[in-house]
Amino acid sequence: MTVGVPMSLYNEFQAFASQQGISLSSLMREATDLQMRSVKLRGSGVEAELKELRFLLSNIANNVNQMARHSHRVRHVADEGGLFRKLHELETTLDDFVTSRLNENE
Repeated sequence: MTVGVPMSLYNEFQAFASQQGISLSSLMREATDLQMRSVKLRGSGVEAELKELRFLLSNIANNVNQMARHSHRVRHVADEGGLFRKLHELETTLDDFVTSRLNENE
């Protein structure tokens, strides 16, 4: 496949590819693949799920911040291990969600 771009853009792409240690054709393939996945994610209704997830994460962050302020005042973290376990569970859940959505749209 041949794609025509202005020389200035070509030079920019080439410089970026060199910085990343990949060929220009690999850069173009990966960029095209990522763009297509992004469009699929937005088009499949996942955007509403991501907005809900953002809302929930904001609430969780607010709660963690309140816990940190309280712990700072009393100089003790209540159930520190439990908090970190829950944060790890949240991270795993988010990772699984994003991975499943990306795999679903391949």
